[in-house]
Amino acid sequence: MKRHIAALLLLFMVTVTGRAQEVSGFFDRIDMGIDRIKYSKLDTNYIAAPKYKLMVAMVSKNAWGRDNVHIPFSWNDPDVYERYPGIEKYETEEILSRTNQSVAALRVSYCGLSLSYGFALNSSGSKRSLVVGSNGNKFGFKLGFERNSLSNARFRDYRYLPFMYEFLYSMYELGALERPYIIDEIAEHSVYERTDLIDEESEEQIGENDDWELDDVVHWYGNFYYAFNHRKFSMSAANYAQYIQRRSAGSFFVTGDVNYSRLHARDLLNMSEDTLETSREHFSAFGIALGAGYGYNWTPNKGKFLLHGSVRPTVNVYNHMDYDAYEWVEDEEGHRVKKKMERLENLNPLYDKKMKLTFGGVARVAAVWNITPCLVTGANVEYTIRDNRNASDYRLYHNRLNINAYAAFKFLRNKRR
Repeated sequence: MKRHIAALLLLFMVTVTGRAQEVSGFFDRIDMGIDRIKYSKLDTNYIAAPKYKLMVAMVSKNAWGRDNVHIPFSWNDPDVYERYPGIEKYETEEILSRTNQSVAALRVSYCGLSLSYGFALNSSGSKRSLVVGSNGNKFGFKLGFERNSLSNARFRDYRYLPFMYEFLYSMYELGALERPYIIDEIAEHSVYERTDLIDEESEEQIGENDDWELDDVVHWYGNFYYAFNHRKFSMSAANYAQYIQRRSAGSFFVTGDVNYSRLHARDLLNMSEDTLETSREHFSAFGIALGAGYGYNWTPNKGKFLLHGSVRPTVNVYNHMDYDAYEWVEDEEGHRVKKKMERLENLNPLYDKKMKLTFGGVARVAAVWNITPCLVTGANVEYTIRDNRNASDYRLYHNRLNINAYAAFKFLRNKRR
């Protein structure tokens, strides 16, 4: 009986080992196919193939940025423009949010394909982010999601400018002010913080206080590049450190960017008739940008240390803006249902399909230190601009300065070496 059990165990082990070898061979064939597509025709005098396929990195990200949203409107009274010269410059409301965020992220990459997940370490900034990317020598892309809190936003409301001008001018006539204020001076101080609290006495003087709320702004984005000098220049060596840049080289790029931004707000412009629940408002912008750029990898010691610099400017070739608002009402049966609110007339300029020429892009400086074949550290500074707007100045503008540092370990030795 024991001999039969031993024989069965031996047969099972042989079968499992054979299956494991088949699986390993299957993945090796996949790796070879990926290499043929992404890293074909390498000049090995300039680029060394990777020794390991799997990389796990811990990343520390620190970012400073701004989200700037412009919402157009117009005064219904045409006499306003005649009585207050220069007031036409303020036919927009601005939502400004400055972000200072610290994020910890885990990044796993296999044969150049990378997945990164990050979470905020502080309350102001990105609540979560997810990035999928690949930095090949010839072609690379990045798809990302980011959600930023607007808890520190400011709101410039210019609708009260005529009223404020009349009020201050009457104070001047009464002798309380030494001189009358002009529209530009009043507009400069028309700023409301989200945390502002207006007392009852002040509220009686300026009218009903707008109880607006800003939730967050969400970014979905994707960008890609194609490097012309991909036989000698490696973006993978500069970004993910999976390939080694043996000699210094540069390359021109063509690049593109697709981005979608959506701002979530409550009772900002469209007040709900149901006072028990606020309205839900969405401002969104979709843009496609194309451009060209240049990058250079400098290495003084055959790849142990690498310094990279690149600039990839873009110009928008398509913009689309939109706004919608919802409220919750009771139907005939007394159930609460979601209802789309009517379009506001003063937001008609938002739907102007005429584009306005805008520029954006990415500038990047990176350093990579290959300490051992299994251990690499690096840091990079990246500045990104995305600017979507139409001819009527409805605008979502985002800029980010990212300073990142990482330490990565490599596993799964490449058997083909």
